[in-house]
Amino acid sequence: MDRYIEVIGEGRFEETAARFLAEVTLEVRAAKEETALREVGELREEALAVLRSTGLDDTEFVEGGLDVHRPWHWKKQVGQTATRKLLLKVEDFGRLSHALERLEPLQSRDRDRKTVSVQMRQPEFANESDGKATALIEAFTEARVKASRLAAAMNGRLGEVLSVEEGKQAKRNSGFAGDEDWNGDYSRFAKGGSVRLAAAGADSEPEPTLQRPTRTIYVTCRVRFALEEG
Repeated sequence: MDRYIEVIGEGRFEETAARFLAEVTLEVRAAKEETALREVGELREEALAVLRSTGLDDTEFVEGGLDVHRPWHWKKQVGQTATRKLLLKVEDFGRLSHALERLEPLQSRDRDRKTVSVQMRQPEFANESDGKATALIEAFTEARVKASRLAAAMNGRLGEVLSVEEGKQAKRNSGFAGDEDWNGDYSRFAKGGSVRLAAAGADSEPEPTLQRPTRTIYVTCRVRFALEEG
């Protein structure tokens, strides 16, 4: 019978946010469906004009879709609600934050019928294949160290590598809004935040530049070594 030791090693690497994502939801309530549709379209154009005026360009906007429905709790009321969504994808969080603040006046008008809300989505993180390759080497090295010590405890020694298998990835989220880290390292062991629009005064200062959010990716490597007599 072949004798072997099989262990799992773990490595890690970090990914940095490359683009920040925000979902802008524009909602209009009206007695008639056609009125709600027309006005939510107008509100969308106003929002786009405001966002463009802050320096955002059309390559940073993505269509988020249209929805028309009658809320279930309007049992005795006549009316429809129309919703349009815009997705913003911006590399500089300071520019994005500044643009979103400028939407506040739209929310202040006609609050009973029109709503503008913002929800941060998980950022897009840079794909770093070199980092993953290095982490896999780290995982293999850890597996070999553990196996060597285990073999010594069994009065044996490690032989050749019989098999190597990459395991599933796990991650620790960055903690940024939309990428909350509610469970810490839960995903290693067990196999969007809302943002209110704040009023922006004429003399508001730009936010200081801070370090970009990073998340930690964990990789595992299952290795089987031959076990030889010591």
